[in-house]
Amino acid sequence: MDVSMFDNKNNVVRSLISFSSLGLEMGLSVAIGIGMGYFLDSYFKTSPYLTILFMLFGIVAAFKTIYMLLKKVKKDDERNNNN
Repeated sequence: MDVSMFDNKNNVVRSLISFSSLGLEMGLSVAIGIGMGYFLDSYFKTSPYLTILFMLFGIVAAFKTIYMLLKKVKKDDERNNNN
């Protein structure tokens, strides 16, 4: 078996793991934001303002995760094209 073929399979598996964890990270970011906001709303009696605010923070964190993954994929793609 060719070494470059083995490296290519490792890269594919690594990429699949990164992409499969993306959905989990996005969902958890939003869920944690909503949970924190709900807790703070019940503590400070400010319902629903902090829940909405922290949900928006969770959505921003989810989009940041997408941006960072796309940046990493682009960098890896450029590195593979240069070789």
